Amino acid sequence: MILLRTLFVLFVFHNAESANILGLFPHVGRSHFLTFEPLLKRLSENGHQVTVVSFFPSKERRENYTDISLESLAMVRKEAIDLSHFEKRHNLIDKLGLRYTVAQVTSFQPLIKMALGICSKLVDFRPLAEALQKNYDLVLIENFNSDCMLGLLHVYGIKAPVVSMLSCPMMQWSPSRIGAIDNPSYVPVISSRSTSKMSFLERMENTAMNVYFKWWYRYNIQVKERAIIEKRFKRRIPDLQDLAKNNSAILVNTFHSLNGVRPMLPGIIEVGGMHLYHRLKPIPHYIERFLNESEHGVVLFSWGSLIKTATIPKYKEDIIINALSKIKQRVIWKYEDSDEEGTLSGNILKVKWIPQYELLQHKKVIAFIGHGGLLGMTEAISAGKPMLIVPFYGDQPLNGAAAAAIGLGKSISYADMTEKSLLEGLQSVLSAEMRLSARRASKIWQDRIADPMETAVYWVERVIRWGDLDPLHSSARDLSFIEYNLLDVLAVIILALILFILVLRIVLNQIFKLISGSFHSKEKLH
Repeated sequence: MILLRTLFVLFVFHNAESANILGLFPHVGRSHFLTFEPLLKRLSENGHQVTVVSFFPSKERRENYTDISLESLAMVRKEAIDLSHFEKRHNLIDKLGLRYTVAQVTSFQPLIKMALGICSKLVDFRPLAEALQKNYDLVLIENFNSDCMLGLLHVYGIKAPVVSMLSCPMMQWSPSRIGAIDNPSYVPVISSRSTSKMSFLERMENTAMNVYFKWWYRYNIQVKERAIIEKRFKRRIPDLQDLAKNNSAILVNTFHSLNGVRPMLPGIIEVGGMHLYHRLKPIPHYIERFLNESEHGVVLFSWGSLIKTATIPKYKEDIIINALSKIKQRVIWKYEDSDEEGTLSGNILKVKWIPQYELLQHKKVIAFIGHGGLLGMTEAISAGKPMLIVPFYGDQPLNGAAAAAIGLGKSISYADMTEKSLLEGLQSVLSAEMRLSARRASKIWQDRIADPMETAVYWVERVIRWGDLDPLHSSARDLSFIEYNLLDVLAVIILALILFILVLRIVLNQIFKLISGSFHSKEKLH
C-alpha cells in the first residue's frame, strides 16, 4: 500500500513537471490576453506542453507552445470605441439621477452579441475540435463574457481540472463557481464606482446591480450558448451554470492593497501584476528625446487600446488641450491621428503608439492620465506614479474608486469634465503629497510573499499535481439557493414559532376556560 502511494505521488509530480495544458481564450480584447500570455509563456518555459486557443497567436516561435488562431472568426477589438458614444444625453434620466445606473446596464450589452456570435462559430471550428480531442492535464480558461468553451469541454469529454483566469476584478457570475461570498452590502459589483464602504443608497444600487447582472448573464448568455451547442451537436448537455462549478481555482488580476479587501478562499488567487515581469522594450528615440529635454517632468496620457482617442469631439479636445497647456510639465498623449514621429503642439506631443509600461518606469514620467483599465493601473502602481483617472465603462469606475481610496490618484467624470475640473484634477495628482502617497501605495502593493508570476505558476502546478484531491473551493458552491440562504432553516423556525403560538393559544384558551368555569361554579354556590 505504501509502495502504491509512493508511486502515485511520483507520478503526479512528474505530471506537474511536464503537463499537457490547454488554454482557451475566446475574447477578442487584446488587453485581456496580455494579462494571460506571460503565464502561458512561463509554463511552456517550465517544460509544460501548452496549447493556446486565442485571437492572438504568437509572432515568435516558442518551444512547447502551440497556437490555434481564432482570428478568422471575428474582428479583434482595437481602437473600436468611439468617444462620441459618451456624449449622449438623456434629460429625464439625468434629472432622476439615474445616468450612471443606466450606464452600468447598457455598457455590458455589447458583450452578449460578441459572446453568442463567437460561440456560434466555435462549435463548427475544426482546428478547435481537433485540439479538444486530445488529452490534457489542465485547462486554463478565461472567465469573462462566455461559457461556451465549458460546454465544448463537456461535449468532447475532457475531464481535466479547470482553472479560470480573469484580467479584471471578479465578475458577478464568478464567486458562485468556487463558493465565495459576494454580499452586496460591502462587495461592490464589477461596474460600481463605490468602494466597500457604501452609503445606504449605494448599497441599494449595488444590491440591485448584483441581482441584475447574475440574471443578465444567465439568461442572455449561458442559456443561449447552451442552446447553440445543443443545436449543433444534437444532444442535451448540462446547464452551463452547473458546468461552471467544475472549477478548481480562479486566478484574478487583482491585489487587495489596490483593489480592496474581498472575501477569499484558497482557490481564489490574486495575481495582480503577473503580466509585468518581462524585459523592458526600447523607447522610440523621438519620445526619449522629448523626455530627456523636459525640465519639470512628463505626464503620460493614454485611454488604452480599445478607445479611439481621435474620435473625441472638438470641444472636448479643446478642454483637454487648454487644461494641459496650463501645467509646466510636458505631456505625451497616445493619439492615433498623429504623424509617424509624433505631432508636437506647445508642451503636448501626440503619438500613435506608446510603450506604456516602459514609459511609466521612466524617471522623467511623474504622473499618468488613464481610463482606469486594470492593466494600466497595475503598471502605474508598480512604478509608483499617481493617476488621474477618467473612467468610461466596465470595471473602470470601480478601479478609479479603488485608486482614490488608497491615495494612488483621483477620478473625474468624462461626461461632466470641464477645463476647471480637469486642471484641478491634474494639480491634485501632480502635488507632492499625491506623488508621495503613490510611492507608498506602490511599496505596499509590491510587498508580497512571492511575486505574482511565481504565485500563478505555483497554483497552476499545484492543481495539476493534486486536482480534486486537494479541493480549494467552498462547499457553498454545491448548495442550492434555498440551502445557501438558509431559507429552509428559516421556514422550519417560522413553522415552529407558528405551531408554538397555536399550541400556546390552545393551552391559554383551556386555562381560561378552566378558570372561567371555576369562577362560575363558585358564583352558583353562593
